[in-house]
Amino acid sequence: MTQPLLIRFTLRERLVHWVHMITFLILALTGIGLYARSFFQITWFFGGVDISRTIHHWAGIMFAATTVLVFLQWRRDIRARGEDNLVTVLRGFLDSEAEVAPAGKFNAGQKIAGWATLVLGGIFTVTGLAMWFPFLLGRWVQQWMYFLHSLTFLVFVGFMMLHAYLGTVGVPGTWRGMYRGTVTRAWARRNHPRWDAEEVRVHGTGD
Repeated sequence: MTQPLLIRFTLRERLVHWVHMITFLILALTGIGLYARSFFQITWFFGGVDISRTIHHWAGIMFAATTVLVFLQWRRDIRARGEDNLVTVLRGFLDSEAEVAPAGKFNAGQKIAGWATLVLGGIFTVTGLAMWFPFLLGRWVQQWMYFLHSLTFLVFVGFMMLHAYLGTVGVPGTWRGMYRGTVTRAWARRNHPRWDAEEVRVHGTGD
């Protein structure tokens, strides 16, 4: 018997998300290739150092734009609510029998990730622009821009690895929402019970 489905993400939401992720991957690869001579071989895949630098700059613009779009399209869903409880969310990841937090479209952990994406994306953009136009700032400030850009990259990679894990094998069924745009009612009840109830009330989706 086919399981009832709920629309999790629209096509526009998924496109914005995927463009954001793909541009970050391009930034990561070209950035590492430009970071030190020992990684210059990576730039060969993009046509050399000069082309890699150009790609990095324009991918950075796309990343900054989609960071804003990601925030705007989900800004209401990542607002903190009284029932948000990160400890309960983490317990649910570790124990399939644990009580699930009454999460809406996003749980507490996902909301933190959403705000972190905005903040880290903003730091990435500001420091990246400073590195793009190095002669506009003093040497001491410029050195700090390089340091913050590298540190933000490491933190963002950590977030993305955790995000990728939880969106695939960590929470089975989650990947379908970003790939096809729909999730099963069973998945919604288990992971986002308040969102499931709201969807049924608004759209009349039943078993």
